[in-house]
Amino acid sequence: MKCYCYETDAHFVFCVEDFEVSIEENLKQAWFEKSDQKYLKKYNKDMEVNGVTPKHKQILSENFARLGPVMFAGVFNWEAVVSVIAEQFNASGIEWYLIGSASDAARGIQVKPHDIDIIVNTKDFFKVRDLCAKSVVEPFVDNLGTWTVRYFGRLCIDGAMVDIAADEKSNLEKYPYERIVWNHQEIYVEPLESRYQTEIQRNRSERIRAFESFVEKDLK
Repeated sequence: MKCYCYETDAHFVFCVEDFEVSIEENLKQAWFEKSDQKYLKKYNKDMEVNGVTPKHKQILSENFARLGPVMFAGVFNWEAVVSVIAEQFNASGIEWYLIGSASDAARGIQVKPHDIDIIVNTKDFFKVRDLCAKSVVEPFVDNLGTWTVRYFGRLCIDGAMVDIAADEKSNLEKYPYERIVWNHQEIYVEPLESRYQTEIQRNRSERIRAFESFVEKDLK
């Protein structure tokens, strides 16, 4: 697999080629689109208004070429990755919340995360980019109100795709995260009922059964 970046007159492009058919679903889930025999993801060439400088583009190009093949292979130990994140973020005073399937797994629900989704406090978003500079594989951008969340970026940590998002409405003081004990430390996770309803809406029968089995076991 070959991963690289290039620029056109209008775009800064992430390109994946020479890939195995078995990883195409991983590329699609990362919002890459197929074009001929390649998968592409395009950003506007001029991103300085969004917080991406030419220096950041150079770092991105180097990191994507080095880490992209490992990340898209989709093989990682989610517990090890979350442990690394917890250690780095907590030591640096970053306020973070685990969401998505990784939050389910941290509760003990029998699911296998295909990536790691993290929300951070808005004040810490660009701090994460700088702290994890060697792991940044897609731009950390301020979407300026044009997308579902205001801030979004992507890391690759120990082979895992780690999506970092931030939005004022998702800060701890405005969203009811739940605090659980995981690996002998307290972490904030997405509410159980919220996650359950999400899987129902997506009609993921296997995930729904895993949730229901977990709740039934907890009630006994």
